[in-house]
Amino acid sequence: MANVVERIRKEHAGMQRLLRILERQIDAFEDAGKPDYDLLREVLFYFTDFPDKCHHPKEDLLAEKLLEADPDRAAPLRGLEAQHEELAQLTKRMATMLDNVMMDAEVSRDRVVQATREFIDSQLHHMEMEERHFLPLAEGLLSENAIDPPQEEIFARQDPLFETQTEQRYAKLIEEILAWERDLQG
Repeated sequence: MANVVERIRKEHAGMQRLLRILERQIDAFEDAGKPDYDLLREVLFYFTDFPDKCHHPKEDLLAEKLLEADPDRAAPLRGLEAQHEELAQLTKRMATMLDNVMMDAEVSRDRVVQATREFIDSQLHHMEMEERHFLPLAEGLLSENAIDPPQEEIFARQDPLFETQTEQRYAKLIEEILAWERDLQG
């Protein structure tokens, strides 16, 4: 079971890396620069492709197992699925806003910056909550109760950007992440 929890932690680390890239792009946009719109589109596609369709459902299944094992201690997890749905809606709104900007629709720079920062902050805050509360609870309850991890197909899919050979769609995105990380070190 620790394997499932560790995998979720690794997925969080990958998502945090992407959010830092998004933050770097929106900083440039806020300073009247032009961000890499294709890169922004790929980051948002990743969030709809992996976290919304695989990572969050994985956490939801794990929370369900925990609620079955110890309903009282796992009670705070009852709102997790709703939080994941809110994040999915936020991602869709961000993708729509980006599409509008790319089609030269009238969207103020301040609105784009504000919405993007809200997206980043919401994602980071949610992961921080899970790292502090959900995952330690999962580790404790699963080991105490010897619960088998869910064997759903959703657990078989690996992160298409960070855990497997990077899917072709994400080649530019991983290059940008690695370049940004090199810049930080140098």
